[in-house]
Parts: sequence; C-alpha cells; structure tokens
Amino acid sequence: MPSGAARVRLESVSSGREGRLMVTHGYVDGFADLLFGARRAAAQRYGRLFGEADFDQDWWAATEEPGARAYQRYLRLLPNMSAVETVSDLRECLTLHEQSTVVDPHLGALLTVQVNLVLGTLLEQHSRTGEVANALTELLAGRAVGAYVLTEVGHGSDLNNLETTAVYDPADGGGFVLNTPTDAAIKFMPTTAAPPVAGIARFGIVFARLIIDGASQGVYPFLVWMCDADGQLRPGLTIRRMPEKPGLGMDNAMTRFDNVRVSRECLLSHTGTRIDDDGTLVSPIPRDNQVWRAISRVRVGRLCISGMAAAVARAAVSIAVRQSAQRDIASMAGGRVPLLQVPAHYAPLLEAVVDTYLATSAVEIAVDDFAAAIDSGADEQGPELTDLVSLTKYFATSTAQRVCGEVRDRLGAQGVFAHNKIVEYRALRDAAATAEGDSYVIALLAGYRRLERPGQWTQENWDALEPCEIDAPASWVKWMDARAQFLQHRVLEAYENTTGDRQARWDRVYDLALAAADAHTAHQAAVRLAERAAELPAGPRQVVENVLTLFAVRQCLAHGADLLPDGPLPKTPEPLRDMRVRLHEMLAPHLTELVAAFELETGSLRTVYDSDSYIEQCANALRHG
Repeated sequence: MPSGAARVRLESVSSGREGRLMVTHGYVDGFADLLFGARRAAAQRYGRLFGEADFDQDWWAATEEPGARAYQRYLRLLPNMSAVETVSDLRECLTLHEQSTVVDPHLGALLTVQVNLVLGTLLEQHSRTGEVANALTELLAGRAVGAYVLTEVGHGSDLNNLETTAVYDPADGGGFVLNTPTDAAIKFMPTTAAPPVAGIARFGIVFARLIIDGASQGVYPFLVWMCDADGQLRPGLTIRRMPEKPGLGMDNAMTRFDNVRVSRECLLSHTGTRIDDDGTLVSPIPRDNQVWRAISRVRVGRLCISGMAAAVARAAVSIAVRQSAQRDIASMAGGRVPLLQVPAHYAPLLEAVVDTYLATSAVEIAVDDFAAAIDSGADEQGPELTDLVSLTKYFATSTAQRVCGEVRDRLGAQGVFAHNKIVEYRALRDAAATAEGDSYVIALLAGYRRLERPGQWTQENWDALEPCEIDAPASWVKWMDARAQFLQHRVLEAYENTTGDRQARWDRVYDLALAAADAHTAHQAAVRLAERAAELPAGPRQVVENVLTLFAVRQCLAHGADLLPDGPLPKTPEPLRDMRVRLHEMLAPHLTELVAAFELETGSLRTVYDSDSYIEQCANALRHG
C-alpha cells in the first residue's frame, strides 16, 4: 500500500464526477506543456472539435458499421479542417491524426489515407491542371475519395520489385496502359473498393513500373479513377473487397488492372516528371533512392502513425485510470479498498504512463527534426531522417502494444468490448505497425544502416559512470547512453568478426543491432524529457525526474542481460526491484495528474466511464434499451 500521505491524495482523486479525473497538485499544465510543447494549442483545438455533437455517439451503439461511420464523419470534418493547410503543416497534420484516432480509430486510419497520402501526393505535383486539378476538386468537395495503391500480394512493401506496369503509348495524344502482369502483382490491401457511403466516387494513386520503349524507368505513381459515384467500376478493373479486419473498419481490397488506359497527365511526380511530345522522359525522379522518393508522403505517414500509436497509448491508459477511480474491491484486511490504492493495480498503470511519456517524447524529437529539415530545405528523403522516423515508429508502436495489452487486462471484462475502445485501439496499433512499412522491418533496416557509423564506446565511458541512485535521474540517463553505445559497439565488433557475405554477417547480428538502435531511441527520448523537465518548477520537475528514473530502472530490469558479461550495468546502492517499488509509491499520488496532462477530458473518449458511474450507465442501457 502507499504511504499515509499518498493514500490521502489517492482518495481525494478517486471521487471524480462525470468521468473527470480530480487532481490536487496543480502540475497538469506543466506536464502537458512538457509533452506537447508548441503543438498543445492545436491538440486542444482538435479536442474541442471532436467533442462536438457531430462526433457524439451512444456508447451502446458505438460499434455499428464503424467503417461507414468513419466515412460520414470524414465528410462532415472535411469542410471544417482546412485540409490543404493542414496537410501542408507537418505539426498540424500530425496533431489531426492523433486527436482523430483518440475519438475514432477508424476515422484516424481513414485520414492517414485521404489527407496525408492522397491529398498530400496531389498537392506535391508541380502541375495541378487537368486530371490532377479535377481529382483535387472532387476530393476537397467530398464528392470523391482516394486510395494509395502501392503494395502487391507477392511483394508486400518490397517496392524495388513491384510488377504492375504502366506502358507509355503515344497513340491518341499519349497515355499509359496499366496491367497486372502476374498474380503476384495483384494490388493487395489498398482501399480501392467502392466507398461504404452512397454517391461518392473513388480514384487511386497507383504505383506502377513506367515502361517507355520497352525499358523500365522506375516506379512512379499514376492517377487512376477506380469507380464512379454510383459504385460502377471503370473498365479493365477487377476489385474484390477483403474479408473483415476485426476491430478496424477499413474497406481494404484486392485489385487487378487489365489494359486500363489513362491520359499522359496522370503520370504523377513531385519533381515534375512528364513525357514530352516526342516520347522523352523529362525531369525524372532522381535514380538515387528513386522508388522511395516516388512515395514521398510515406515518411510523413510513418511519423503520423507514430503519433497515432502514442495517442492510443495515452487514451488507453486514461480509460484505465478512469475505470480505477470508479472501482473498489474487497480488502484482505476486511472492508472495501479503492482500486487506485492497490499497488498490484496502479503500479502496472503507472508503468504504462511512464512508457507513454517516453513514446510521446520520441515522437516530438522526430517531429522537430523533420520540420527542421523541411524549413532548411534539407533532403527529407535522405537515410538519416528516414531512419529516425522508422525507429520512432518502432518505438511508439511497440509501446502502444504493451500499454494497450496491459490496459485490456486491467479493465477485465469491460476491456473486451469495443465500446470501451481498447479493442479498437489495439487493432489500430496492429494496423499502424504494418502500414507505411512494417515497424519491425523498417527498424531492422535502420539498424543495418547504423553499421556504417563509427562506434563511440570506450572503457572510460563505463568507468566515468556515477552511481545510479533513486534521486539521481541524470546518472540514469547517462547510463542509458552508455548502454546504447555499448550495444552498438558489440554489434560492430560481432559484424566485423563474422565471416561470409553481407547477408550472412547481418543474419548473425540483426537482433543485437535492433536492440542497440532501440536503446538509442529510448535514450534520446529520455534526454528530451529531461531537458523539458529542467524548465519546470521544482515540484513537477521532481515528478518527471521520477518518471525518467522508473523508465531507466525498468529498462535495466528488462534488458540488462543484453549487457552481460562485460557491459555497463548500473552501479546501484539497492536492488532494482526495491527501487522500482519505491518509485511506484513516490509516483502514485501523481498518477491522475500525469494522465490528466494528456488532456482527454473533453468527452472525446465517450466510453462507459465518461459518466458519473459506469454502473449507472450499464443499468440505464438495460432499463431503456
């Protein structure tokens, strides 16, 4: 049990009404500024927007046709969100994705396609006339939706080996003929099926290998209309909706092209690529990393998905803490005890909150670096920024997996019902881990590229480490840096001493390389959080420093074996388990404030716990059903 003072505070925060978390220390603003920085105002604005009646719902009916509901909400949202300005502002785009995902994961998933991938790609075109102008007009007016038609059933995201072809044909003013040459080239997963709302047409941004005079010029996007507003498919297209994807209402489909002709204007490229009248390819996408430059919006998409994963972690743990504030259980000493006073219950939630703070910090680092690259005109498609975003996505989606899993278990039976959102959040997390590049695979690729970096580890790094005591967060952050450097040193050493070709050598070190890259991401997130905590007054700063220390202690408990036999294990004056328990007790009085800083108090969660009493909610549903 917490100490007496902690127990009093916990009791004072567990008596909230209308599902709101009552807090007592006045630290929420500081925590929220620390988490979101300059994006906080935008998050609050979208929170108010999604708290309006257009997004209201009866929790009992919340899961009826969620895919169609997401489209209806998207069409209502479209005229109110300044879509062109939003997609052109990285921080605004990310915040929209985060906040929409909290209120409706199906809507968040839909926006990743419609706003970032489709609208973003069309706006990048040098010429927005003709076919592109028409698609933009129909999309922004809500008369059409798009699809990002990239992955193939036999190749997944192995973009260099995509087989769909677009052969240039100079006849009739010039155009392209799209074909699916093999079964392996069938487009798999893109949302090409007719929309689940009436009167909406669909076009696709289809990635295909451009062929001119029998020679491949690389993979390019093409604008292709898929179906009309009445649901009628365009000639040459075969589309079949995929079976249900439990937990997430997306209209995924398989698509085949058979001699589908599009005009010359339908070749898309952010470099202004076009076919001249004599059939010459003008301003092609540069050959270096060509296919990745062709899918230029995917990196922004990865960043948005990272934010969405962190957002569902924040929302999930918020729901769990609200539930805990309304529950009590039988005490082993007799009588009843509030659930928020039971260490076996609040300690896992505290650790979920801690992980979520670090994931949010990691996303902020990637946002700032990406925005700086845009502002400076640097190559945002380069490997350094690509790897940062990839590792952030892996870190955030892994965190969301742990947090949502923990929360589902803490909610018990309530956690299995979709109206309490955890099932949907987990489904969104699963989809996010796959979309815009499998999190595991792209993190491995980033780890592989880190083999080219020189190692920084020396024995002096270890010798210089100070004792890692419970009140020394800076020492713990330095230990996290030493751990990351040592693991990278071990990777480079193992790779150098392994024989065989590059694949054989990589196969021997891939797991260690991923561990080193993830440790680096964790350390960078901790540094950012520590820097922002230093700007807070003493009280809230101490809380955040305890958050950092608990994170580091748990990193050591979970991954310390990776450092054996000669790595930099922290020098601690007490067992790590005892330190962990003490940190739980120190942070317990601040649990609700740490969660309240997520600022999800506007009613946007709309679960059974956004009420005076979830018991009353259930009784009313039965009484008035």
